[in-house]
Amino acid sequence: MSVPIFVINMQGSEKRWKTLNNRLTNIGISAERFPATIGKELTKEQLDEWYSPQNNKQKYHRDLTLGEIGCYVSHMRIWQKMVDEKINHCLVLEDDLFIEEHLISIIELSSSLHGWDLIKLSDNRDFPFIDSKSLQHNFTLGNYRKAPNGTQGYLISLPGAKKLLTRKPFCRPVDVDMQFHSEVGLQMLGIKPYPISEDRSFESDIVMANSGRHSSRSTFLRNLKYRTYMYLQRKVKTAELEKIMTEKET
Repeated sequence: MSVPIFVINMQGSEKRWKTLNNRLTNIGISAERFPATIGKELTKEQLDEWYSPQNNKQKYHRDLTLGEIGCYVSHMRIWQKMVDEKINHCLVLEDDLFIEEHLISIIELSSSLHGWDLIKLSDNRDFPFIDSKSLQHNFTLGNYRKAPNGTQGYLISLPGAKKLLTRKPFCRPVDVDMQFHSEVGLQMLGIKPYPISEDRSFESDIVMANSGRHSSRSTFLRNLKYRTYMYLQRKVKTAELEKIMTEKET
């Protein structure tokens, strides 16, 4: 398969990598392990390079944990790898997933689509599409009003990687920044039925590394400002579906 597949896996979590790699191998997919950044191991200089506490206070309702920072850096390093190596598009996976066999067909379909930046392949809440378009093999391509949470699995194009890299230094969790797609002009879609779901038998690496999932530092005004930003963002579609073309249409 010509599309590179990167699995983000933390040192010390080899069992997760082996489990997911076996699941991928069983359906004929070969993936590369991508070592995750561990937030608590970043130096102050590295933290300053990647993360902006000042912007965080202006644009998000709570401080980020070191685990969330490390998670974002891990994804951003893959995007930078795409730019450095001129990778046209790739699949990014976290390591606590169930994989459906039709992931192969979706990867192949993505190569025939043009004009997209990011394609979501998982959504625990199953948010509905606003507009949709039928693809081969009974798949449906669509955009969202409310973008899905999580970064369990997604396809990303080189233009999409470049857009997301403009957020460095970042100030929100990586999946939340994707929800604010209009800030960078990100064309984000989904393909259903989703081929990826979360395996909850594994404890979150963020929890294990940081003794807690999220920071609780916030104020009423920070919450209000953030909720207002999100409300306005959700008035904007995540992509203009009519601009996403297949090879037959070009």
